[in-house]
Amino acid sequence: MAVIELIVPNLAATSAGNSVTADRYEKLFNAVGHATTSVAQPSGNADVVVALNAYRSASTISALDGDVPLVVVLTGTDIYRFIDEDPARVRSSLNRADRLVGLNDCVGDVLTSEDRAKLTVIKEGAIRGLPRQPNPEGFEVVVVGHLRDEKDPKLVAEAVAGLGPESTVQVQHYGDAYTDEWAGWARDETASNPRWSWQGVRPRHEIDEVYATSRLLINSSRMEGGANVISEAVAASLPILASEIPGNVGVLGPTYPGYFTPGDAAALRAELHRISTNHSRLAELAAAVESLQPEFTEEREQQHWAGLLAELDTGR
Repeated sequence: MAVIELIVPNLAATSAGNSVTADRYEKLFNAVGHATTSVAQPSGNADVVVALNAYRSASTISALDGDVPLVVVLTGTDIYRFIDEDPARVRSSLNRADRLVGLNDCVGDVLTSEDRAKLTVIKEGAIRGLPRQPNPEGFEVVVVGHLRDEKDPKLVAEAVAGLGPESTVQVQHYGDAYTDEWAGWARDETASNPRWSWQGVRPRHEIDEVYATSRLLINSSRMEGGANVISEAVAASLPILASEIPGNVGVLGPTYPGYFTPGDAAALRAELHRISTNHSRLAELAAAVESLQPEFTEEREQQHWAGLLAELDTGR
């Protein structure tokens, strides 16, 4: 058994993405036999340190004991923003890491050959969803993600606002607002857009029920490292419509049939109309999602992490 410490930027922000990921990893590492805790600063007593976010954890990583094995989990902002905007800071973390973990198959495309030699892709797993029971009278769509620029939530609201009066599409958006401005926009949009409503943060069991009753999940992000909501939707047998960005294609695969052009509200609107009025199109997405389910089990994720951790020298 190894003692593992997770370096988590903004640890106190319990609804932030890194903290949610840290909670998942604590449970995962404990399940494969390691004593794991999340920390803002390492204690110096860990056998292995796992850092979430190369950029935001860079200063903490630079202060680590050089003999402690380090795994850096690469986020979307690491590989699709900060690696270009502040390459020296990201590079310091990549150089110090003994292993790198990416959450989608396209991560290696932005890394050097030296980085790729350290890279293991481990897609996030999810538990099997509740039995499907969508409402036959309408076409309910769910979006799960915090309100922030990277997720592009305004795109979905704009797309559905332009649907014709015959459409039965209704969107519920679940997630926290990162700023007061985002919260104000979401409240105003809910009041003015009859096809879109903000539901805020809800307990996980409620989200599971929403997955079971919805017809479709939309991921409209401009940037993703590997969205766990996609794993959850796959496990729930919920068809997915996703922006065609590397972080989504690297999770769902290049042949997945449910992509649309990022940032294009008209393209998303056209896809929503097509899917909501064409049973065979929705069935095509459902079949594609079900074929992906073996890739997104918690057991598979645990096995990959157990293998990676076993390869590290954990002796102190």
